[in-house]
Amino acid sequence: MSNITRNFIATGFLFLAAGVTFGTLLTINSIREMLVSSAHGIFLAHSHINIFGFIFMVIFGVNYHYIPIFSNRPMYSEKWANYHLWLTIVGVIGMAIGLALLNRAGIVLFAILEAAGAYLFMFNIIKTFTQKSQIDKKPLKDKRYIESDKIAVKFTRASTPYLILGATLTIFLSLLPDGYIRFRPVIYHTYFLGWIAMMVFGVGYHILPRFADNKVYSLFLMRLNLKLANIGIAGFVFSWLLSLFFGSVFFSSLRHPFGILTASALFIFVYNIWRSVFKKK
Repeated sequence: MSNITRNFIATGFLFLAAGVTFGTLLTINSIREMLVSSAHGIFLAHSHINIFGFIFMVIFGVNYHYIPIFSNRPMYSEKWANYHLWLTIVGVIGMAIGLALLNRAGIVLFAILEAAGAYLFMFNIIKTFTQKSQIDKKPLKDKRYIESDKIAVKFTRASTPYLILGATLTIFLSLLPDGYIRFRPVIYHTYFLGWIAMMVFGVGYHILPRFADNKVYSLFLMRLNLKLANIGIAGFVFSWLLSLFFGSVFFSSLRHPFGILTASALFIFVYNIWRSVFKKK
């Protein structure tokens, strides 16, 4: 494990410890009343620490480990990855404070720092995928996984634009009066469905069958999973965004069919992984 991966994961667990401690304090009535009276957005801050501080940092760390393996290339720049680490740390802490105080200027400023970290991550990943292959990948050249790994890489590549979309939406929507609060469900779904879920699909298809020493059960279902997820998640996020922005009933109604496609992709992933892991050799 590289130092950059270790640093991201360690930082993520420090944020987890802070978030859990914070959440425990919020269960004590006297402390919760005192915090809410002085910081009306305290629960938003708590969620942000757990989601953006813990979950995102761990996923970044895992990506810095697995993407070079997926692409059969070394990480393009550890220096840029370190910049990403510190921008995200400062961004998460500042954003939590801004949300707790419901300070719009603070939310916008630290959302920009978080977004800058995401842009650096995207830049590093693109350069990693496009540079000349230099890693000897013989230990992973098991014929059972060649085709499934190619599709797994497509999931990983498809996930990163959603990270950039979520970060960019956070900046621009925070400029609107109560914009972050109003559009927060769309921003969170962009991150969770678009970035995290697609990343989990790719990493899951790569490592879970290997744990069971089996190949992926169905490449057809894997490709179907990719298509339904791409169409469903993009349609769901943008129809919801447009329905809130324009107050449109038509765009709001489009969320349902796209939501069904997204749910179908999730069920296909679970079924395919289940059959891959638990099938008899």
